[in-house]
Amino acid sequence: MPYYITDEAADCAGWATVKDDGEVMGCHDTKQEAIDQALAIAQSEGSSYEGERKKKQDYKRDLPDAYRPATSEDVPEGRACGNCAFFDESNLDDEGRAFCTRWDEYVEGGWYCDAWEPREGEDRQVDLSVPSYIREAASQGVEYHEEGLSGDGVVPRTVSEARAMARGEVSEDKVVRASAWAARHRPDLDADGARPDEDGYPTPGAVAHLLWGIPTGSRYDDAVAWFDRKAEQVKADRSVMMVTPVEPRAKGSKAEFRSFEGEIRSEGDGNTFVGYAAMFNVPSEPLPFIERIAPGAFGKSLRQRSKDVRLYINHNSDMVLASKRSGTLRLTEDDRGLRVEADLPDTTAARDLKALMDSGVVSTMSFGFTVPRGGDKWSGDGMERTLTGINLHEVSVVTGFPAYPQTTAAVRSLEKLSERTGIAVDELTEALDALAEGEELDPAKADLLLNAIKESTPKQEANSAEMIALKKKQHDLLAKKW
Repeated sequence: MPYYITDEAADCAGWATVKDDGEVMGCHDTKQEAIDQALAIAQSEGSSYEGERKKKQDYKRDLPDAYRPATSEDVPEGRACGNCAFFDESNLDDEGRAFCTRWDEYVEGGWYCDAWEPREGEDRQVDLSVPSYIREAASQGVEYHEEGLSGDGVVPRTVSEARAMARGEVSEDKVVRASAWAARHRPDLDADGARPDEDGYPTPGAVAHLLWGIPTGSRYDDAVAWFDRKAEQVKADRSVMMVTPVEPRAKGSKAEFRSFEGEIRSEGDGNTFVGYAAMFNVPSEPLPFIERIAPGAFGKSLRQRSKDVRLYINHNSDMVLASKRSGTLRLTEDDRGLRVEADLPDTTAARDLKALMDSGVVSTMSFGFTVPRGGDKWSGDGMERTLTGINLHEVSVVTGFPAYPQTTAAVRSLEKLSERTGIAVDELTEALDALAEGEELDPAKADLLLNAIKESTPKQEANSAEMIALKKKQHDLLAKKW
């Protein structure tokens, strides 16, 4: 059992050494004397010293804005605190209110506090009630950080999230990231001073763990198991974007690809394919940065009537199922993401795909894209990327068969032109899209396309017909430019 020190023990005037269950082991005049006893007992029993037990008010938070009489018109029936999973009727205050363990406050049973037991057969979100030992770890981490013990690698966001965790607040995104972070940083605890009963405690690595809500003593495994379990529940509760690691994009960069586990089904006579190639506002797995797609990111690309997009199997351009230009592929953005609907052809590949879908084997879609200039935003610490604009090149059903080269004919063509002219794929895409939409080209885009035409023109002496055609192209571009 872990040991703590506290200056709030009822039987001690000063500092006390206490067990995890609150039993007082000794009273002391100074804080250091209490620490010395806690360390000695922990070492003799093979347990751990977990530091100062935080005062209850350190975790206290204001009741949520949602807290109001459950009889209010906008409160769903049966959503009173008395129905709440966190309503502890064994702990009453002088006014007869019960303690709400979610909010660390006494609440009225007939009020609405935004936390309740789910109705029978009702889906519920993942319960992210933060265990007390995780809250205490986060609070201790903030305290150590403020003392300058966290080193140089801690970013402000981690500290902010630790403060929230100490209040009992944690997001789904945070538990997914914390699970991955803990797995990567476990070796940090091999250093001397990383554990509470070791000389030199706490090391910067230990403080970092505490800021992530992970005590490095006896509750380490419990905390990691909690984050792992909640991360799996979050992933099961929603579609999670599965991505391949990419570096921040640079001039001349290649197309990127993303895959999603999600909804894929057939409709009608079974020959209409429906699925989602992308989901909005869904965090990726840590890369280590987190990536999301903002609603509307595909809008401009989908509005380009002249631009063809095809549906493939496994990104293989030899296994085409449908195309936007032929009308057999319909792409729309809804409130969930990029919805794909296609009329499947009577081909062996399509029939095999239908069989795989019917058996539940296939559940993944992917899309290939480039990002135009200004189409993504990075957080200040470089740990989050939001895609706000996407040039969509293709969508694919991923069967799990060995992957084909992940490029399409359209992307390969642009890449060849990029290599030949030295102009970035993104810049070419942006300029060609503007031209296809009939927009007036700004001088920079017009010059870019003129240079591309010039670099792609054979160097040998052209005949008069070819020269006239080239001059006409240049004239048309210049007309758009001006």
